[in-house]
Amino acid sequence: MSRILLVSALLVLTQFGESQAAAFTARQNRFDDVPNLQTPAPVASSTKTTKKAETVTSGLLKKCQPCNDGVKCVPQIQCPAHVRMESHDKPQICDLPAGKFGFCCQTGQNHTAPRQEEISSKERRSGIPTILPLSVLDEARRNFEHLMHGIAQIPVRRGFPDFAHGLVFHSTAKDDLHNFAISNSAIEQVMTTQLFGKKEQVPVEDFITNNVPVKFTETPLAQHCQPPPLCRNIRSVYRSLDGTCNNPLPQRSLWGAAGQPMERLLPPAYEDGIWTPRARSADGTPLLGPRKISRTLLSDVDRPHPIYNLLVMQFGQVVAHDISQTSSVRLEDGNLVQCCSPEGKVALSPQESHFACMPIHVEQDDDFYAAFGVRCLNFVRLSLVPSPDCQLGYGKQMSKVTHFLDASPVYGSSDEASRSLRAFRGGRLRMMNDFGRDLLPLTNDKNACPSEEAGKSCFHSGDGRTNQIISLITLQILLAREHNRVADALSQLNPSASDEWLFQEARRIVIAEMQHITYNEFLPIIIGPQQMKRFRLVPLHQGYAHDYNVNVNPSITNEFSGAAYRMGHSSVDGKFHIRQEHGRIDEVVNIPDVMFNPSRMRKREFYDDMLRTLYSQPMQQVDSSISQGLSRFLFRGDNPFGLDLAAINIQRGRDQGLRSYNDYLELMGAPKLQAFEQFSSEIGQKLSRVYRTPDDIDLWVGGLLEKAVEGGVVGMTFAEIIADQFARFKQGDRYYYEYDNGVNPGAFNPQQLQQIRKATLARLICDNSDRLTLQAVPLAAFIRADHPDNQMIGCDDPSLPAVNLAAWRT
Repeated sequence: MSRILLVSALLVLTQFGESQAAAFTARQNRFDDVPNLQTPAPVASSTKTTKKAETVTSGLLKKCQPCNDGVKCVPQIQCPAHVRMESHDKPQICDLPAGKFGFCCQTGQNHTAPRQEEISSKERRSGIPTILPLSVLDEARRNFEHLMHGIAQIPVRRGFPDFAHGLVFHSTAKDDLHNFAISNSAIEQVMTTQLFGKKEQVPVEDFITNNVPVKFTETPLAQHCQPPPLCRNIRSVYRSLDGTCNNPLPQRSLWGAAGQPMERLLPPAYEDGIWTPRARSADGTPLLGPRKISRTLLSDVDRPHPIYNLLVMQFGQVVAHDISQTSSVRLEDGNLVQCCSPEGKVALSPQESHFACMPIHVEQDDDFYAAFGVRCLNFVRLSLVPSPDCQLGYGKQMSKVTHFLDASPVYGSSDEASRSLRAFRGGRLRMMNDFGRDLLPLTNDKNACPSEEAGKSCFHSGDGRTNQIISLITLQILLAREHNRVADALSQLNPSASDEWLFQEARRIVIAEMQHITYNEFLPIIIGPQQMKRFRLVPLHQGYAHDYNVNVNPSITNEFSGAAYRMGHSSVDGKFHIRQEHGRIDEVVNIPDVMFNPSRMRKREFYDDMLRTLYSQPMQQVDSSISQGLSRFLFRGDNPFGLDLAAINIQRGRDQGLRSYNDYLELMGAPKLQAFEQFSSEIGQKLSRVYRTPDDIDLWVGGLLEKAVEGGVVGMTFAEIIADQFARFKQGDRYYYEYDNGVNPGAFNPQQLQQIRKATLARLICDNSDRLTLQAVPLAAFIRADHPDNQMIGCDDPSLPAVNLAAWRT
């Protein structure tokens, strides 16, 4: 059996000396891999390419020739155009760290590099106009107006699970109306593209590979195209709040900004190549509904992880909210769209239904929902964003928050949001003094929580989803307190500093701490040490990194947002075992009871108790098991039933045009599955009951069925997609904390950077707890406190590393 490498603990222990680290390494060898309950994905193979270019270095080892000058060796997933190449055209293979093969990639992250035959085919279709005919524009406009005026204005009623689910997309009323207008513009462009494609008989292949060189420019639809903003101070020391002007090239100043579209690893699987969701199997029959797949494949089995705790799950959600927030299509007045009759008895008729409805069908014999007569779960498609290049093409989903790892849940993703959070004194954020404890301020937004009952508290932060679950609020408070702690320390060191300098400098430090903890402690646990090396994600011990690439778009991918990073839903335990001092379980709280119901945080000791619970209670293993708290009772409120998050995830993948699981195996260089029998007999039988062929398996489902990579919690497919995404966050972010001032205008000096490298989640917990029931923390914060190779350390112990802010004395 291979061995688990406790990466985060080792990284922390390096700060205590080599002898302690060596002892820890010796002890960890006692722990075998978690027993595998799923079939592993096939091992990636490099035999498909003909360009091996190997040179023998010994009798046993072969080494690839290096790439040509200016060409980088990358994992195959970072050279997605290779999927569309013939064997003789594929890139030269090359050596990566950790003994793996990659590609000498000359096409970059672009999945649409055209093949020669496609170019020739376009030339043969010379009858296709290069500009939009007025007849198409006029007809599309009429169709759009008819569509919008014909919409049934049936809103979701407050108090139902559908309403709480809509709050996942919530920002402010102003932002919701703004996003409605943007989405309408995008939908009109999409409808024009669909009509043009139908009239001109444009092949689907041309749309999904962006090979329709027809622009909206010089048409009325051009007003919807967003010109890049003028960046007046490209050398600003501080990153913008909305993410603009991060890339120094003028035409790329919107890359990664709030409101910008997601990228893709592979072309979308829309049936018309534009926006019609995948609804048919590879054999032409209809795909089975997500609820049937969910209840057949994804049962609730208690599999606590033997090493990692719930902080992994909860920190992962904070990161998710930092880098992505989608928006669902809404009614004209900003209300949520309803696709089912009251209490989910039936899907609305085509005459009543909104065009963005994709309701989830519930079968009559459903083992849970049948008892309540539920036959329909509400589901609305994601909003779109107008084409960034003003060109006809497929629909693109947007993220309302910045795509960067920049602590936007703490600071917001706009100047307006940031101003609402600031105290404008001493660089601090506004907080509520709750009997001597600093909590997040209460919100005036009536839509922040689904309940309007008197006495229920809802909190305000830089993210509209803060109240989604009580454990999320816990970490939001932690990060807001950390900002104020840093701002206060900077103020003492620099008494004459302005509020603006203190705020911006504290923000810069907190973002850096967040990035360091993510790459140093959190990410190795998720994807394992081998992927950290292969994708060059391991933080340095000293000096500056030199990985910035002006050609890397940092935006999140649909595959990451719609499938791979939703792996965290499997790690959720259905209950919180609230622990008080000395580890005693004082209370068991069902997760559905603390979703959008944060009032419990007002209890004096609850914040400390929740932190203790998060680092003590094991997370669930990432596998094909989903807590019924999520698959039956999601956002139930006072109702006897809720929504099914697993079914929603499957349907969301189809809404976003994600290709099947098999296509992503091919992207990684692995052979596609040919039969369900390649899985274990039990899983294979279940798969055959809900899918017609292996080519139909949804990406999120297939990823959960894989064996965890060595030292990580996810399987290889999700590990690759997640690693690729965090490589984008690092290589495409000019303000990433490890870069020098040749790249980052706000670079830390060498002394400051060394201090940032001391940041750990354990230290953040100690520095920002109430110290009522929490006096010590596990040294490796993401590893269970009861793990024999983890060490509890007192918060006042001087050996617990701390960032010395004296390096910021001006």
